[in-house]
Amino acid sequence: MQLIDLAPLLPELILVFLVLAIITVDLFLPRNGKWILTALTVSGLVLVGAACIPVWGVNDRIFEGFYVVDDLSVFFKAATVVIGILAALFAPSYLAQRRMPLGEFNTILIFSLIGMFVLASSADLITLFIGLELMVMPAYLMTAFHKTDRYSNEGGLKYFLLGSFASAILLFGISWTYGLTGSTRIEGMGALAHAAGPAGILAIGLLTVGATFKAAAVPFHFWTPDAYQGAPTPITGFLSVGPKLGAFALLVRLFAEGLGPMSADWYAVMAILAVATMTGGNIVALTQTNVKRMLAYSSIAHTGYILAGLAAFAHAVDPDIRAQGIESILFYVLGYGVMNMAAFAVVGMLQRDPRRFGGLGGFAGLAGRAPWLAAGMAILLLSLTGIPPTVGFFAKLYVLIATVDAGVAWLAVAIALNAALAAFYYLRVIVYMYMRDPEDQPAPIDRSPVGIAALAISVVAVLALGLFPEPVLAFLQASVASLF
Repeated sequence: MQLIDLAPLLPELILVFLVLAIITVDLFLPRNGKWILTALTVSGLVLVGAACIPVWGVNDRIFEGFYVVDDLSVFFKAATVVIGILAALFAPSYLAQRRMPLGEFNTILIFSLIGMFVLASSADLITLFIGLELMVMPAYLMTAFHKTDRYSNEGGLKYFLLGSFASAILLFGISWTYGLTGSTRIEGMGALAHAAGPAGILAIGLLTVGATFKAAAVPFHFWTPDAYQGAPTPITGFLSVGPKLGAFALLVRLFAEGLGPMSADWYAVMAILAVATMTGGNIVALTQTNVKRMLAYSSIAHTGYILAGLAAFAHAVDPDIRAQGIESILFYVLGYGVMNMAAFAVVGMLQRDPRRFGGLGGFAGLAGRAPWLAAGMAILLLSLTGIPPTVGFFAKLYVLIATVDAGVAWLAVAIALNAALAAFYYLRVIVYMYMRDPEDQPAPIDRSPVGIAALAISVVAVLALGLFPEPVLAFLQASVASLF
């Protein structure tokens, strides 16, 4: 391979060099100079984002067709960079208070981002599996990152064990697919339609179980609450959106691109999973008095909303409506990523005292103690609820429109009912912030300038994406066009 052939891999190469730079620089920094690692990580990720610009429009396959660099992959990579920057900005203060190493966190974070990049560009089932494992193995480490906390260790162990089973199931599905089609190419998976009935159904079933586990869909979600609650809170924010973004990149590649010709065979499964996931997540979230755990269960519900876009794609006949279903998925994962990471960051800011665990009482009277923080959290919660003019409203709206246009209005009704159900527990936090007296010993607030700046940027992005979604939608339409 000539050196010029590596040009489409520029973002991935910069990420690799960034990991090496972080590891090297960390060796020579004194304890009070570790903040340089955050600046280095964020600067490197900004450079990676800039490197995605010349890759836009390449739409080429490299490495003998195992790796595709198309506009869809560029979108996923750009969204990954945004999530990575927010994770790098929200984490340092929280980690420093608990004496957790910042260098190791940034290194593990970048490794996970590399896996997400590989997932986004996978054109072969082997490449897809490698990217998936490269994404989730660092996630296991991040979950158990607080080594002296038994909850963190427990969450990491559960995530690792169940995640390993799910990976094995997915790999078994890949093996069946290869056995039936004679190929590991994603674009050749449509040949499963001509395979023997039970064997083809088994292959699709194994792929569905393995893929939806990574997205935390019901009933494959049992690892989520304990893993999210046990992980350090800013890391939980990343875990709730980063692997989910990678999981939907996997689902889009597998089902929209690979199994699109036989979408009638898996539409019902995706629709049922969508309803079960959004309903199950919301019902359990209603019972939570710990905001961190409530956000963990609500993240399951959001997975259901996004799966509805995939069901709309599967049921639609018109190519434009099928594309609309994928566009709704992409817009939702981008908006959800920003607002959910920021919401977890606010929970982390109220855990300056390590003995605080994110209970509702910590939010009581927050509007009087930190009006700016309460206002930011209120906007984020309204967005998660789906109230205009936030990005959360338009994300749900686009999924609703996609389902109605695809002829599955009953699924749109289920989304609307679940959004109303979710309003109760999201708005309850706002009631505590503005209408309850603070505790006798209110939780101290982390006022790290870096964290506050990242929160402000996130809140502005939530509003900007809701008020001016047109540029992003145009970007999404061009990205999805490369899939068809």
